[in-house]
Amino acid sequence: MSGAEALVAVGIASNFVQLIQFTTSLCSRIKEYAEGLGLPKKLAAQADRLSDLLAILHSLATSSGHDPLGDSVLTRCLAQARSLSDLLDGLKGQSQGHLKNARKALKSLNRSDQIDEFQDVLDSLVSTLSLQLQAESRSMTKQTEANTISMLERQMEQTSILNDLHHTATLHHTATLKGQVSEEREHLSRPLWMVPIGRNPAFVGRNAVMSALESRLLPVPDAVSTAVLYGLGGVGKSQVALEYAYRLKDKSPEISVLWIHASNAARFVESYKRIASQCNISGRDDPTQDVLQLVRDWLEMKYKCKWLMIIDNVDDHGFFESLTSAGKSLREYVPQSTNGTGTIIYTTRNRDIGIDLSLDRDPIIVPSMEPEEARDLLGKGILASTKEEQLELLDALVYLPLAISQAVAFMAKRKRSVTEYMKLYRQGESARMRLLGQKFSSHGRETRPLESVVTTWWISFNHIKSENSRAAELLSMMSFMDNQNVPFALLTRDDEETFDFEEATGLLEAYSLIQLDTERSACHVHRLVTVAVQGWLTEFEGKRDDLAGQALKTVADKFPYGYFESWSTCRLYLPHAEAVLRSTFGQSNDSALHARATLLLNTSSYLRMQGQYEASQRGAEESMQLFERLNGKEHEDTLSSIANYANSIQKCGHYQRGADLQRTVLLAREKLLGYGHRATLESLNALGSDLQILGLYKEAEEVHLKEFNEKQRLLERNPGDLDLHADAIIAMGNVARVLSSQGRYAEAEVLQRQALENSINVNGYYHPYTFIGRGDLAGTVKDQERFAEAETMYEQLLEDRRKTLGQRHHDTLLTLSNMALVKARLGKRQESEELYKEALTIELETLGKHHPSTVTTLHNLACCFYDRGDHQAAEDSFRRCLESQNATIGPSHLITMRTRHNLSATLQTLQKLDEAECLARETLDLCDSMQEKKDTEQIEAFGRLALILADQEKYEEAEYLRRRELELRLGVHGESHPDTVLCRNHLAFVLSKQNKMEEAALIYNDVLVYRSTVHGREHTETLSTLWNLALCYRDLEQFEFAEAKYQELVDLQSKVHGPESDAALESLMQLSWVLQQRKKYAASEKNYRKLLNARLAVLGPEHPLTLSIMNNLSSVLEYQDNRSEESTTLQRHVYETRSRVLGPAHMLSLKSLKFFAEHLDDQGKNDEANALRRKHIDLLGITSDLEAKLAEATAK
Repeated sequence: MSGAEALVAVGIASNFVQLIQFTTSLCSRIKEYAEGLGLPKKLAAQADRLSDLLAILHSLATSSGHDPLGDSVLTRCLAQARSLSDLLDGLKGQSQGHLKNARKALKSLNRSDQIDEFQDVLDSLVSTLSLQLQAESRSMTKQTEANTISMLERQMEQTSILNDLHHTATLHHTATLKGQVSEEREHLSRPLWMVPIGRNPAFVGRNAVMSALESRLLPVPDAVSTAVLYGLGGVGKSQVALEYAYRLKDKSPEISVLWIHASNAARFVESYKRIASQCNISGRDDPTQDVLQLVRDWLEMKYKCKWLMIIDNVDDHGFFESLTSAGKSLREYVPQSTNGTGTIIYTTRNRDIGIDLSLDRDPIIVPSMEPEEARDLLGKGILASTKEEQLELLDALVYLPLAISQAVAFMAKRKRSVTEYMKLYRQGESARMRLLGQKFSSHGRETRPLESVVTTWWISFNHIKSENSRAAELLSMMSFMDNQNVPFALLTRDDEETFDFEEATGLLEAYSLIQLDTERSACHVHRLVTVAVQGWLTEFEGKRDDLAGQALKTVADKFPYGYFESWSTCRLYLPHAEAVLRSTFGQSNDSALHARATLLLNTSSYLRMQGQYEASQRGAEESMQLFERLNGKEHEDTLSSIANYANSIQKCGHYQRGADLQRTVLLAREKLLGYGHRATLESLNALGSDLQILGLYKEAEEVHLKEFNEKQRLLERNPGDLDLHADAIIAMGNVARVLSSQGRYAEAEVLQRQALENSINVNGYYHPYTFIGRGDLAGTVKDQERFAEAETMYEQLLEDRRKTLGQRHHDTLLTLSNMALVKARLGKRQESEELYKEALTIELETLGKHHPSTVTTLHNLACCFYDRGDHQAAEDSFRRCLESQNATIGPSHLITMRTRHNLSATLQTLQKLDEAECLARETLDLCDSMQEKKDTEQIEAFGRLALILADQEKYEEAEYLRRRELELRLGVHGESHPDTVLCRNHLAFVLSKQNKMEEAALIYNDVLVYRSTVHGREHTETLSTLWNLALCYRDLEQFEFAEAKYQELVDLQSKVHGPESDAALESLMQLSWVLQQRKKYAASEKNYRKLLNARLAVLGPEHPLTLSIMNNLSSVLEYQDNRSEESTTLQRHVYETRSRVLGPAHMLSLKSLKFFAEHLDDQGKNDEANALRRKHIDLLGITSDLEAKLAEATAK
């Protein structure tokens, strides 16, 4: 013992001796005056008891070597003893002669308030010392006390145990019925009892509330009868509902009763799922089904029994607006129509909620108890007391059942009378606290009930502390956690004996402050208790900040990082982590701030892996700031928090910022930890992934290769480390992914299959890392256009991710979108569009409209609109995508550029050519600011703009762009790449439009050689090139070459498509015309007649194609015989039909008229020919006038 410690010990010992000596002397004086002056006998008896207590305490102090009283108790006892001495000092020094006067004075005193004050102080002193003696004796005779308490608890809990056993037996019986014949029908007509709480044998009174309930719950046609109980916490709302349920069971056992916990959404869902399980509702195990909706439908439409549903503790305004994974609010699952077979009771503390729930009727208030009801609840389990004493106690507790029950439990266990209880009650009445966190003033409520409940609880807390400090510590820590489902695994110390922990929780349960779950592995704490405990810690203990910090540290130490293996633990601990993080108490010192930063980092990682990106980002940012404040920027913990924050913002779409932070972390870790440290390698992993998302594939490949090689070396040195095996698998997958992004699919697929096999062996088939590997492989298969294989892979992956991660998880939605893309490639456009819409709906709800994943899905949906011809919807969607992408990932990002190209194409299709051109030029300009794939994007931009210009007949600039595109393609892809060949084909087309036929023919000939070699002579692209080359020869009047090409076209297209196909007939038409130019009239006539017969049979005599063939055939006939009557007949038919169908002033009609007049001249029919010429002149005037007016209107 140090010198300072010794001085403290001596001081305490002196105070204790002083108290013994002073109070012993005081007892003697009290007894002396009581005998001589006729003081009340109770004072003398109390003095005797005080003397005995002092003697025992002195003996304990002597035997144990320390005083049995704490410093604060010593101070309080000395003050009370001095107060008693002061009351007696007035009689000090009086002689025996004055005895009569003294008696008279004391009789007067006996009748005054002063004697009451004297007695109160004496009683208080005796009570205080008695409690301390009990506590000290209990610690010395622990086994005896434990046996006594155990016996009392067994007596008190006997009824509850029997109820639990009965409930367990009932459940077991139900389980044995499964599998029997007609199970569904049996459940539909079997009454259910799903009330998890035993009947309260101490329930009394409440007749008015019960009558109101019965009145409200009378059957209503086509609706569910509803009643709402509201009132202060602890007033007994749930107890009233429970008693009503048991009375209903006694009266009408055929009616089912269903208890629904509504303290939070999770418990509500759990209760519904228990109904689904208990009733074997079909589809309950199907992950694609909405179990809550199944339960509602079952109750409304299938269940034959009458039923009562009790929805307990609806205390949150936003509770029923909470959304489930199906995207519905909880309100939508409450049955509404059951043909009068169903009734519902709600309980809530909040009258406003009660009004909302009861709709057209006021909720039923559950008031404090009537005096006689409260006396019945007080019962006979307390020491003898008068009616007046009982009413005094009940009035102080404001007749609240919870406060009364706790007071009875305390008095029964401690064997205290009502008077003694009231003495303790008054000692703490000066303490005040707020109205338990609720603003009851808005409802006009009195504050006294809340004060009384809290005061009752504080008395219990003090005695729990004196009996079992560990129980008080647990209760104190739980007051800073979520009050529901507190896992004992979170509270238990590593070195704590199970017996000691169960003793502590058993004591809390005995005081009804906690409720153990059925497995006794967790507990629930009344939410008002948590507030009261914090007030007690503040008011009496002065340890609120200490215990809050301890709760924070406890949760921080137990909450793991969010890896897949720890998800079940994280899910269980998360509500308690969020609760301690919401608290501001006890977080001012460095130790508490470090715990907070650690907990924020771990919860953030878990939330990120659950797809809750915004919440993850908030926690990660605060964690980063705290670690930097505590440790500086280059501490290992700070770097971990920065990396975690970078991961979170990357998931929110802030790719560039995330990559910048990862670079910072990587450089710092290389300096601090070394290049081969695992943390440094994880930075390589994160940075490479960010670079890949940014489209910086070459740098990403370099980073991932470094990561993979270093992890392999690390694994070779530690071959038994499974975590290193998993890390190496991730690195291999990263390399494969970046190879696939660069189009190196064969290399990527080999690595991906190897990585996937390793991941299944190390992590398991349903591990998230394995899911990522399966998705990567499916993507590479898709990119190689093996769409059927990819579809199967994505379908299985989607099913597994839905089961493991849930329907709304980001990775699940990513798989859904990929499967939609594959189905579109397979021509299943309707299925594809529906899948995209499903994914988009969920992403809009969970990620928001500007998240990159949401925008990507919208882009793909726009592509679906375009493919099915809804070009306006496609334009609108592409515009929305572009707006979001410009704001989030930037205008020059590869994904943004793709959207710009697609929007340009859509505008071109809609003939909005000026706008399409403007957008295409902007896109081309943006290519200059790109860091990677600049050439690739310029190629795309050149081609897109050239197409738009060609549509506007701006062929000269289009030619320039095509030459620029070709130059780049030759450098990037080489001469023999299909895209290079396609570019040459486009260039030849633009040249032909400018009559640059020689160069166009040379290019078309080169393209024809390539496509014939690669695709074969009968391929569609080969035939298209052959057609274009033949046209060039025709326009160059190289008819010999043109004839050869057209003849080949006729033969090939007849073979591929059939001799009567449009393609074959069109080629035959061109061949006939070329033969005509070469004066091979007989062959030309033969072909024309064949064409005419085919067109007449399919199109009829007035179709434009039929008329063109007739016109050409008449020319061939005239060349062979200028007096051919058949030629005259054909030309007359063409002229008259065109004039009738197209109008006489139409260009083709005029051309036919002129040609027919010339033919008539050749036949010597000059009069008719001249008449036609005059008509032609007149029509030309009309046409010119019309053209002039049209030009004028256009100019205006």
